Amino acid sequence: MADDRTTHSTRPAGFLGARQGVLISLEGVWGAGKTTQAQLLGDHLRAQGYRTAVLHYGQRHGVIADLSRFLDTRPLRRRHVRGGYDQPHHAVVDVLLRQAREARNHTHLYTPALVEHDVVVLDHGVYSKFAYALTVLTEESGPHKFDHHLERLRTITGPWFLHPARAFHLDLPWRLARERAFARGTRGADSLERELFLPRYDTAYRYLTTQYTDRIVPVPAAQPTAEVARVIAEHTEQLLYTSNPRKTRPCDE
Repeated sequence: MADDRTTHSTRPAGFLGARQGVLISLEGVWGAGKTTQAQLLGDHLRAQGYRTAVLHYGQRHGVIADLSRFLDTRPLRRRHVRGGYDQPHHAVVDVLLRQAREARNHTHLYTPALVEHDVVVLDHGVYSKFAYALTVLTEESGPHKFDHHLERLRTITGPWFLHPARAFHLDLPWRLARERAFARGTRGADSLERELFLPRYDTAYRYLTTQYTDRIVPVPAAQPTAEVARVIAEHTEQLLYTSNPRKTRPCDE
């Protein structure tokens, strides 16, 4: 699959020299705290002198905007009662449409940001899209098909997928994640479908952590927010030092 360490000769000189910036991803189920931790990490790295961008999805235009509106307002997957699809092949179509949108994010949002920054932090996770796909594709076939479907996803996404140098999986039991979502007042008409979907989504996510052990770092997320942020910051700083061991700090530039 595509490597997120590809060199861009047009990149301005910075702490990491002429090389492409480092991609960091915050992973986890709904309510795990991805957005909070991404912002905290971004603030910490900026304070250390790194040129850092914290990204969500950014602006969408044209066809991608139309696709996003369709996926958000008229999704193939039902978002009420027990969810699911009206036709078996709709799961595959849904996955392909979402991967098309993701391809746009990787090529037109993440890649340019990596040229301009030392560190790019994603607050929503790239592997979350794989976890969603595996969840819906194995609803009928069962989790024993994870390997089969992941290989198919790798084939489809290989030409454009940017694997993060490090992905932090905020490891929060799905029941606690559900409680956090309820506490934020996000329980609505689709709550039953989400409750039924969440444990399967969590299982798919945990499967992915076993497939990318060189990239995904589990971080217990039930502990205080500040402690989670400290662990992530220490891992990230060590990664940046390893990327350029001759420089101990950005201010040495």
